[in-house]
Amino acid sequence: MEFNKVSTRNAWAAVEHITSQVRSGTLSPALTQWVRGHGFNPDTTVFSGVCLFDDDIYTGTLIDHHEHVWEFLADLNDDSASELDDVTAELGPKSPDHPDADLCDRVTMAILFHREELIAA
Repeated sequence: MEFNKVSTRNAWAAVEHITSQVRSGTLSPALTQWVRGHGFNPDTTVFSGVCLFDDDIYTGTLIDHHEHVWEFLADLNDDSASELDDVTAELGPKSPDHPDADLCDRVTMAILFHREELIAA
């Protein structure tokens, strides 16, 4: 996919970078294992962003192989404190199909990134 604006290229690069880090385990092998343990295949899951919230606690948003968008809080020390919510129904303009979509938004870009990976496969 070709983007003309620097801001959209930056959003693409950010999604690609964090997705690569989670998939390879270089961000945190335990986080990659947590993703896998919650039924997501890291090789087909795309991440719009992941933040270290506290020691071994990550927050972020991922897009699964069905293009559902999930917000998560992953407590790597206490899985019972973890949260995982499907927010697909509430996407609104974060969906690339919405008329007011903003390609600089990382959730929107992550969905587009996911679609590009499907085309390339």
